[in-house]
Amino acid sequence: MKEIFRIVEHRASLSSYRATHDEERAVQLELLMESTKPKNLYPEWHYLIATPFRYTPPFKNARFRPPFARRNVFYGSNTAETAFYEYAFHFMRERLHLKVESGPEQRTQFCVKADDHHAQYIESHSEYEEIMDKNNYEPSHQYVSDNPDVTFIVYPSCRDPLHRDNAAVLNIQHLAKEPTSETSIRLFYDYQKKQLTWINSQLRVHWEEVA
Repeated sequence: MKEIFRIVEHRASLSSYRATHDEERAVQLELLMESTKPKNLYPEWHYLIATPFRYTPPFKNARFRPPFARRNVFYGSNTAETAFYEYAFHFMRERLHLKVESGPEQRTQFCVKADDHHAQYIESHSEYEEIMDKNNYEPSHQYVSDNPDVTFIVYPSCRDPLHRDNAAVLNIQHLAKEPTSETSIRLFYDYQKKQLTWINSQLRVHWEEVA
């Protein structure tokens, strides 16, 4: 068993709370929004764990999630710090060309145990370097195509300077039903410096470091 760390949007920062500024109305709005979403097929699992498996893959592809994918992926990292680098990359990539006001924001970080007994380790693959290309996801898509039965992939992070492991879990059965921990963390994004700071740990991540 291994522990996987994942960072998601903080529930108190969801659009319903920002839109209403009223907790009771926000709950009503959340319930209304919930009724429009796909049915949760895994109610036995905590919502933080089940959410990625609730939706069909989005149009935008990702590593180990090709355009032809019929199932979504639960991404996580073996260490909290690796998760910081991974999240910082995706956060800044979406905002690089936006002049947004700098300010603190909240996120939720949680950890879940995962059964990696049948995990496949990309580092031992003959085409490891191609699969882990920073900007080209096509080799990883080909890997998924060539290995359709793989449901747990462990691969070194190309965003973390120490290249610690990430995990791509394609089957919720590998994951425990409850998180082992859940905590609120804060970030500060400076668009002029293209730098994201994780306030709790004082970890600063510059765009050039992860791009």
